Amino acid sequence: MRKSKRNRGAEDAPIPKSRITDLLDIPANAMVNVPQIEMAGNREALVDGCQGVLEYDENIIRLIAGSMTIKFVGRGLQIKVLTHSSAVVAGFITSVEFT
Repeated sequence: MRKSKRNRGAEDAPIPKSRITDLLDIPANAMVNVPQIEMAGNREALVDGCQGVLEYDENIIRLIAGSMTIKFVGRGLQIKVLTHSSAVVAGFITSVEFT
């Protein structure tokens, strides 16, 4: 029998997260600190991964989410729900910015 040539230490190398998510057939962002945003039209947004509020008034809401901030701009904005890991922003949302 012939042995296959392998790089030494290859079995010790960490498997990239993208490869793991492919093998397990799960979304790539499920294993990293990436916020999930689900919008219902321009009237409501659920931000999963929200860690806090930076700015809050009826025209602007800025949230901390992972390594970024998410800024909602609009009219009559309010935070309907705020938990330790998510927030629901409601109102007339005209734009969403990521920084």
